[in-house]
Amino acid sequence: MKRKILLIPLFLFSLLLWGQRTTTENIEDYPIPKNIEQCFKLLDKTMSENEKFLIKTLPEDSIYFHEEFQYGADFFHAWKLYDGSKLTKYFNKKGLSTSHEVYETILISYHRYLNNQEIDLSKQVEKYQNLRQKEYESYLIKIEKDSINGIYIPKNLDDCFIQLDNMLSEEDKQSIKQLENKKETIKFHHVLGMWIRNNWGLWGGSRLQKYFMEKNITQPDTMSALILESYYDWLNHENNSNKNE
Repeated sequence: MKRKILLIPLFLFSLLLWGQRTTTENIEDYPIPKNIEQCFKLLDKTMSENEKFLIKTLPEDSIYFHEEFQYGADFFHAWKLYDGSKLTKYFNKKGLSTSHEVYETILISYHRYLNNQEIDLSKQVEKYQNLRQKEYESYLIKIEKDSINGIYIPKNLDDCFIQLDNMLSEEDKQSIKQLENKKETIKFHHVLGMWIRNNWGLWGGSRLQKYFMEKNITQPDTMSALILESYYDWLNHENNSNKNE
């Protein structure tokens, strides 16, 4: 019995030492790196063994989408990749334009570093540039179409009213019409508003998105809000200051 009592403190002490050996350093205690090589050195010091193992062993194109990394590893926030930090500007000069591109490039580059593979930033950048070009070409096609995925796309605000009037039930129209004021249409932001944003191409590109962009309305949430507020006025036969030609 005495031997067991003696073994318990020894076991706890060994656990404490093991915990100290596996503790990583806090990435926020270090300055933001200036280049990819400095990124590797800091990640070596501050990433957990589990994170390193995942980055090393996952297929490089799936690392970003793994649950451990898809919402932003610690370095994403510490290095302010979303806020124009000096590291972001370093990657911008190399041809990466968004925080997503920078973040995924760091993850893939670190994967290659851990596996003693060639980093080749120029080819990684080229991949994003080609993707952007394809997205732009797709956008140019979409903004000229009157239908996308079998759904008619209104060409302006008045056309939105006509389409909403045709697709909504009398009960739904009355629910909107009987609101106290147009600002109350915010209640539909996550239901009808979401349908409008997703199906009328306010995120991915459409002639309706182009119509609003030309009026300096650039956010899809603002576009759908304006449509619903104006539709409320239309249902109530009120003058619409946004009425188009």
